[in-house]
Amino acid sequence: MTISKLTKTIKKFGDDIFPPVDSWNPDLCVGQEIKIDRNGEWFYNDSLIKNSKIVKLFSKVLRNDSGNYFIVTPTEKVPVNVKIAPYVIEDFDVDSNKNITFHTNFNYSFKLDSNHCVNLKSIDGVPLPIVIVRSHNIEGFLARSAYYRFLNFATNEGYIKNDILYINSYQTEVPVGKIN
Repeated sequence: MTISKLTKTIKKFGDDIFPPVDSWNPDLCVGQEIKIDRNGEWFYNDSLIKNSKIVKLFSKVLRNDSGNYFIVTPTEKVPVNVKIAPYVIEDFDVDSNKNITFHTNFNYSFKLDSNHCVNLKSIDGVPLPIVIVRSHNIEGFLARSAYYRFLNFATNEGYIKNDILYINSYQTEVPVGKIN
């Protein structure tokens, strides 16, 4: 499938709605390599994808099948090697009730609530908060500056239970990190 055909397919669903990739069951397409490095940069056959519109387009058709990511179209399913997570949470807002809304590198925002849970995942021996950004377990990680700001917020507003630092957001208990 070409980029233009994929763009037309996605536009049918609107800018704020993700295509139903979970209902598409195309054949696996091998021979090309797509990677997302630990900084959230996307690569095609070891070349950085510099066109942000293409990367955003690919981000909309991601699927997580049992921990393995794929770009899925109605006609192709391409494996994606992801170092940490495909989405980067670049910033967040806190409302007057101390509820958090995250903002990603693809101009997608979401509430930190029970539908967008946080798990502590060990990355190179360090437990990092990994957030479910959208349905079907599509994950995101906090960029360094957002992570430090998030930890500062959690240190001031959170509480410790069983050596884990927690905060509450939209009536959801959210683990932030392990306290040593």
